[in-house]
Amino acid sequence: MVKDTLKIELLSVIGASSERGMRVPDAKASAYTLYGPRGVFLKNDVLIVSDTGNHRVLIWKGVPISSKPADVVLGQRDFYGDSPNACGDVERGLFMPTGVFLSDDGKFFIADAWNHRVLMWEKLPEENFSKPHHVIGQSNLKQVDRGMLFWCFGVFYDSSGFYVCDTGNRRILRWKDIPDSMQIPDDIYEGFSWPHSICRMDNRFFVADAGTGVSKVYVFETSLKDASLCSFYIGHKEGCDEFSLNLPYGVGADDDLLFVADTSNNRVLIFKELGKDVKPVAVVGQRNFFECGENRWERVDEYSLCWPYAVFAVGKIFLVADTGNNRVLIYKLSI
Repeated sequence: MVKDTLKIELLSVIGASSERGMRVPDAKASAYTLYGPRGVFLKNDVLIVSDTGNHRVLIWKGVPISSKPADVVLGQRDFYGDSPNACGDVERGLFMPTGVFLSDDGKFFIADAWNHRVLMWEKLPEENFSKPHHVIGQSNLKQVDRGMLFWCFGVFYDSSGFYVCDTGNRRILRWKDIPDSMQIPDDIYEGFSWPHSICRMDNRFFVADAGTGVSKVYVFETSLKDASLCSFYIGHKEGCDEFSLNLPYGVGADDDLLFVADTSNNRVLIFKELGKDVKPVAVVGQRNFFECGENRWERVDEYSLCWPYAVFAVGKIFLVADTGNNRVLIYKLSI
């Protein structure tokens, strides 16, 4: 782990631990284990994790310590189910859920990626296997065909609008507010390869775009636009150094810091100043900016990462969905 003026402290590990060396932690569904998590969110001491490989979302009330069981499971009837769409219940089930988002007014969203839809609850569910109140991208909860959306991986909502990373269609959709199920978007932003996630810091929008020959985080001033109209982007080329990225799937922001899940480089980069030629101030998961091996090619431990897919930051806390290690890491930042 390389850091400049930042102090990075590991607070908690969510998921099973590795028994030895490079062995991947257990992924069998339970109230505290994870399998390839690809989404994470923290708000008002509520932790939300997309346990993607187990086709469910777990909710903890309070930031959990290691092995603390989740309080609520969505997408499965209980904490031990792991089948897509809960073995046939597409209204309550999930299929490769990815992005999760809890709005300031309490609405909760899941990008139910392989069902090609975004699900919404009017408030955060408190009971297992709760049925969504609303669906976007399908005419009703029983439809899961590719249509308006195709592999939607990311969702974001604030006063500027409601955004969906329509990843398979290589675009981002925006509505002025939460849309009806099949409402035509107010704006369609194109030119992306595989946009996976979106976040906002003040008046800047950030999009993590990872596809064939593309490994960039686009930066837009004031409002989102087509990829070609970005203000600048992070990632000179695909590679492993201070200026390069390799399939960045996740991006998150908090105050004046930007976090990039540089997925195929098995690291998270932290930026304080922003610009095309600005170096990150810290790297998590590697000893330096020029090493990029899975778990450092050594072992699964608190300092290593394997294909981190998502990152989220709030209040000097940042979370990493360490997908290849079947866990979520929670860190605290201080200067």
